Amino acid sequence: MSDDIRKQYPPDGNPRETFEGNRFEDARMQRVHDQLMRERPEPSENFAPLPLALTVLVMFLCVWAGLYLAKYTFEFDPFHYNEDRAANAVADEGPKEVDMMALGKRTFSQNCVACHQQDGQGQPGVYPPLAGSEWVQGNPKRLIAIVLHGLAGEVHVNGETYNNAMTPFGRLRDQQIAAVLTYVRSTPDFGNESDPVTEDMVAEVRDETSDQSEQWSQDQLDELYPIDG
Repeated sequence: MSDDIRKQYPPDGNPRETFEGNRFEDARMQRVHDQLMRERPEPSENFAPLPLALTVLVMFLCVWAGLYLAKYTFEFDPFHYNEDRAANAVADEGPKEVDMMALGKRTFSQNCVACHQQDGQGQPGVYPPLAGSEWVQGNPKRLIAIVLHGLAGEVHVNGETYNNAMTPFGRLRDQQIAAVLTYVRSTPDFGNESDPVTEDMVAEVRDETSDQSEQWSQDQLDELYPIDG
């Protein structure tokens, strides 16, 4: 029998070189199996729903936050903010007195200071001054009309010429317009000493000029609301 045939068909009891001679014995196989069984599975990303108690708590906090904001923020209007108001104080249903000078100064800072400057001196040749201006201290209706519908083109203030455009501020409430004009007409900071402007005056001019769709020119104002009118 050739050597090749002996390798392929060995005598009984003799293992073949390629398989039986290298086979695992039972004890070793068991050890490998035990080690594999002890291995933890690879981590995987799965969806885990929130616990029911946590879900209910989050929903309760959202509802509470909405009710709190609705009750205490006054529609987020900054003019209603009062840091001295007690958290559980009963709201006064009666009319509230508004400090028109304080409201006017705040409105001026938010809408007017960029052009007319903090001291009311304006910018030479561009934005006319409010301090010591005959336009400010004269006919209040003229001033109200300008705030409501704006002003464009060449204007002459205190003997100086200015040529630019003022944005209409008709979006402001009558109270805000009355307050800011009261402020610029009477604040010591500008050296003006004119009478205050009321909400009724603003409402009257708003109604009178409801058809005005463009910014005023000086000629239109001189005809409709002269400075000394």
